[in-house]
Amino acid sequence: MHILDNAFAIMFLSFMVGVFVEPLLRGLKTYKWLSESYLFANSKSYERIGVLWFRTFLLSTPLKLFNSQIRISKNRDLEFLRGVRQHMATAEVSHWVGFASMLGMTVFVWWYRGTNVGLAYLAFNLLGNVYPCLLQQYNKRRLGGLIAALEVRDAAQRVATQSAKSDIGV
Repeated sequence: MHILDNAFAIMFLSFMVGVFVEPLLRGLKTYKWLSESYLFANSKSYERIGVLWFRTFLLSTPLKLFNSQIRISKNRDLEFLRGVRQHMATAEVSHWVGFASMLGMTVFVWWYRGTNVGLAYLAFNLLGNVYPCLLQQYNKRRLGGLIAALEVRDAAQRVATQSAKSDIGV
């Protein structure tokens, strides 16, 4: 068996590439664009292509242990939620980098080792990199709505507090 025939191992190699390259990209303008962009205009599109099924799959396997920073607890503190959203963006960009690196390998392997191995690379790249990106986008969109609602609530509370202080004469 040739090392290039192991699409599973190459997928994990693409994860490592994503983890190491993502910090290097943080200072670039494209990083901000990539971490704030969405592939689909609404959440229903993500649901139609099976992102909820993929989330269920991840949560029912040991893969749920990865990215432990991306957990929403009962703590609905605004700063905590912003931090979780940032971790989601980091994970998403890492997977996009992994996708790009494995896509390059897929083209090479398809030509060098044949269609069957190329299709295996494509399948592992979709399941190992694209679907995690789409799941992060879906979750970021949902979390963004919660963050926006909390920001409005906090702003209203600050205005009410300032108004109460001015009424008292403080």
